[in-house]
Amino acid sequence: MRNYVAKEDAELIKRLKNEGAIIIGKTNTALYCIDWQSTNFWNGQTNNPYDLSRVAGGSSGGSAVSVSSGFSPLELGADAGGSIRVPAHFNGICGLRPTENYLSNRGHLKVPNKPQGRRHIITPGPLAKNIDDLILMMQVLGNNSKYQLPELPQIDFNNSSKWNDKSRLNIAYSETINETEVDNEYLKLFREFISKLKKESHIFNSDHPIYNEQKAYLECSKVIGFEIGINNPKVPLLATFMYSFIRLKYRDHLWAKGMAIGQRLSNIKYAKAIDYKDEFSEIYDAFLTKYDIWITPVCSFEAYKHQRAGKPFIVNNKKIGYTKAIASFNFTSAFSGHPIVVIPIGKKKNGMPVGIQIHSRKWTDKKLLEIAKYLEQFTNGFEIPEKITVANN
Repeated sequence: MRNYVAKEDAELIKRLKNEGAIIIGKTNTALYCIDWQSTNFWNGQTNNPYDLSRVAGGSSGGSAVSVSSGFSPLELGADAGGSIRVPAHFNGICGLRPTENYLSNRGHLKVPNKPQGRRHIITPGPLAKNIDDLILMMQVLGNNSKYQLPELPQIDFNNSSKWNDKSRLNIAYSETINETEVDNEYLKLFREFISKLKKESHIFNSDHPIYNEQKAYLECSKVIGFEIGINNPKVPLLATFMYSFIRLKYRDHLWAKGMAIGQRLSNIKYAKAIDYKDEFSEIYDAFLTKYDIWITPVCSFEAYKHQRAGKPFIVNNKKIGYTKAIASFNFTSAFSGHPIVVIPIGKKKNGMPVGIQIHSRKWTDKKLLEIAKYLEQFTNGFEIPEKITVANN
């Protein structure tokens, strides 16, 4: 992709151009778009603007750094397992993973002479410095009345349900997801943010959806593996290669197993995986129906030092698997298909920003963003990286 020039624009790029957006160029991603650090053989390593020795996140790390560094005010990314949310969190900006199939995937990772794969889970979305800019992007990207496509719901973001900013919010929150360790200082900032909200007249409940994480993790990986496999060349032992690559590079047997099984999944077994996805979505929908929003951490920590993918992390003096520390917060939450927005809530003592995920029920994307805009007042918002400030002076 380094020197590839597309012959036509993806659907979302067409919409942006039609409304006057100026496309500057391409940004860097993780190798094969499956990592939380944006490093690859062709374009090298993307660094975090708050600390160049730390990662940018991924796979949309280049997009997040572009916004955080001031290269561009708005960016597009895509999210299957945190690829918008983690870079937003690591770079102190906002990022939205919209409701699955709210935005068009036409032209996204399109392979010539191949059908459009990636119709589930992998979801494009905007990144920006603040919620107002995310709303601006969604007014264009989500205008499905003006830009009608048969595969998209006729929901116009501009005319969708709104939040009455005078109403009392029913808020659920969790200090972790799937019982994964969270860095103590990050957790302290998370708790301080929740404490600020509790001074307002909202209803709070510490709660979370209940499900089998391992089962959901495996089935999610199967669906992605199958839909990626649609566009892969038919070569011998491809599933074996897929398993070996993920297992050896990321040290995650379950993820590797799911992706490999997905590569050779029969039509019936693929349909069963989608049936399970629907059942899993019902669990999340039932949970999110009880609340206006659900607030959680984004992963176990802030942007980490550049390191080999797959190397375990030490969090609060405990060893945590490379994918466990990040995927546990992002894989299964993506599987349900509900909208999730990330906003920054502060900085650790080392100067690195951290954020929160705000979840809501499917098709409530505008309401979610309006609530997130309200919540921004309890934070310092986007804070320009010190290195950028010094350079400008």
